[in-house]
Amino acid sequence: MSVVRVLVDAIPPPGEKLVLSSEEAHHLRVRRVVPGEEVLILDGRGREARGRLMVSGVLKIQEVDLVLEREHSVRLTLYVAVLKGDKMALVIQKATELGVAEIVPLLTRRSLPRPPSSRIDRWNTIAKEALKQCGGTVLPRIYFPQPLEIVEGPGWVLWEGERERELPRGIPGPLGALVVGPEGGWEDEEIDLLKERGFLPVTLGLRVLRAETAAVVGTALLLWG
Repeated sequence: MSVVRVLVDAIPPPGEKLVLSSEEAHHLRVRRVVPGEEVLILDGRGREARGRLMVSGVLKIQEVDLVLEREHSVRLTLYVAVLKGDKMALVIQKATELGVAEIVPLLTRRSLPRPPSSRIDRWNTIAKEALKQCGGTVLPRIYFPQPLEIVEGPGWVLWEGERERELPRGIPGPLGALVVGPEGGWEDEEIDLLKERGFLPVTLGLRVLRAETAAVVGTALLLWG
């Protein structure tokens, strides 16, 4: 049986006690962790600790390590137009598992309107659960939806109008950015803007992929290609 993971804001030194949030304490109860069992503790910034459950919601820290070797040496920012419900949730879940550094939802001409703040809270919850599941150590920062004009290159934009230039396999430098458009596609003026901001239009091949599929495939190729 694998060790259960919890996510906290900060990890105290070895020997000290840690009181979990109600959410993480509930997670331990659901996973049927009992006093005396070991728990793996993450702070979402590369630090990991081992602790033992003392009583419900209270851990005693045993050892603390910096474990960034499980993370990519490059930082990828994923810009993605706001997608419908579960499609956006899927992108955030898989992008977290793959190891993106930042996820920036975009408001484009053909994307959905700005979602309510409760939706942003849910996205953060999905990312936290994905991080605990995949064994990663750094939680991606998820921004509130932003206008397209804030994007910063250099990077690549997936565009249905590009037929020849393919997305590279792997990021050649320490930083990279990928832009994925809405389900209805980009307008020409938006592609012109992205080019001005340093983004190179690319394709993923001959098939027409759904926006959520393109986001996951593009991220995987850049980080794991």
